Amino acid sequence: MYEKLRTHVLPQLIPPNAKVMVAVSGGPDSIALSHILWRYVREERLRNISLLLTHVHHGVRKESDNEVLLVQDMAAKWEIPCIVHRFDAKKYAKTMGQSFQEAAREWRYSRWKEDMLKEECTLLATAHHLGDQAETILYRLLRGSGSAGLAGIYPCKDSIIRPLLMFGKTDILNYCAREDLPYALDRSNEEPVYIRNRIRLELLPELERGYNPRIQEALGRTGELLRWDEEYLAQQVEVAWKQHHIKDSIGTIGLSREVFTESAAILSRLLRKAAMLVTGERRGLGFTYVAKIMGSKGKPGWMQDLPGMTVKITDEGIWFNCYAVPIQVLNLAFPEIALDMGWTEIPNFKLDIGLFEEWNLASTNGNSDRFGNQVAVFSRKFLGQFSGQLVCRTRRQGDKMWLQGVGHKSLKKVFQEEKVSNKVRDGLPLIALGAEVLWIPGVRQSGLCRPDQSTDKVYCVLKLQTEGSNLNSL
Repeated sequence: MYEKLRTHVLPQLIPPNAKVMVAVSGGPDSIALSHILWRYVREERLRNISLLLTHVHHGVRKESDNEVLLVQDMAAKWEIPCIVHRFDAKKYAKTMGQSFQEAAREWRYSRWKEDMLKEECTLLATAHHLGDQAETILYRLLRGSGSAGLAGIYPCKDSIIRPLLMFGKTDILNYCAREDLPYALDRSNEEPVYIRNRIRLELLPELERGYNPRIQEALGRTGELLRWDEEYLAQQVEVAWKQHHIKDSIGTIGLSREVFTESAAILSRLLRKAAMLVTGERRGLGFTYVAKIMGSKGKPGWMQDLPGMTVKITDEGIWFNCYAVPIQVLNLAFPEIALDMGWTEIPNFKLDIGLFEEWNLASTNGNSDRFGNQVAVFSRKFLGQFSGQLVCRTRRQGDKMWLQGVGHKSLKKVFQEEKVSNKVRDGLPLIALGAEVLWIPGVRQSGLCRPDQSTDKVYCVLKLQTEGSNLNSL
């Protein structure tokens, strides 16, 4: 297994000079992955790759304390830095209104994203293997997923790599035995409580016994073939989007009526993309709603209320109107303004925003200079890890803010928690970098791009020009 990884897989997944964060639970899969990467880094020194381990203590099982020690001892023996996070997973799931597994996964990936920014890691490595791939594809098949879902887990996507995806559990256990690697076993994985556990413990073994003893390999091939198809279709969708995408006078997203001449495969994806851009819902429209729109055949006058939006067909095209249309209108009245070092005038908000490498925070404690407490402090290093430029703008559909220890929250949720009235929300300036909202002046600053002791700081200062700003009401 290792030779195949060293020769064919890892050189494709990990470029030279990469810094890889490895998610380690303490189980055999992640322990094997950590050891494989440690060996690879030592044997391929000229590639200048470095590692960092991260472990999450979910505060649920008694064995979790021993697993922390196992991972820390392993990291110390291999001389690899190790980060350990602790949180109450059950309490977090209850607070977020999610299942335990869903909430814990969201929390883990939130912490890992923060760690990657702070530690300047370029890749996150997880220990998903062939069994996980088969389980995922069956789970999505049972839910009625299309080809995008049945493509399964990607070996490399969004800076996450999964080197073990083509290897089965037996391969991993054999590797741990050969290398004499200690590991922990999570007994909760053997309880048929969650549907994924039941697929792994009951459905997959039954399929192996009665239908195909190599069902995992077969499902893995299916996933790979569908990934090839999805990559091609994604390219064709982008071509078709450029051809059919239109906007009206207030920026409403639409598609030309000629879009209905496209094949169902392309049309359905274009409809889901338009809906996602309008509502901010990444999962997009469900099959039933997509089928309803396709069933209209592009006939002018057709209209349908769908979750979060209204879809209407006119002679010009098919239009996707979010229920919160005032935000789109507001974005025209208050256009996005790029921020440079020094003061930048934001006339529509009747304020100035300044970016400075040095700032005396003591000078903002009073109101005499009209600053109030309108100062945010960013890390210059962390800002540099995002593409784009700091801008001042109003909120947009789907805006989210990253909060330390929580992850992303919708701006609507942030405003609700801070008791900001609906009347005020749409008129507040936001400081954003790309898709990330970093600061709502007078309300809250994001957990991203905060400085630490070792980084240079950038001070973002807001100065009101008059008393007429919405900020005065906060």
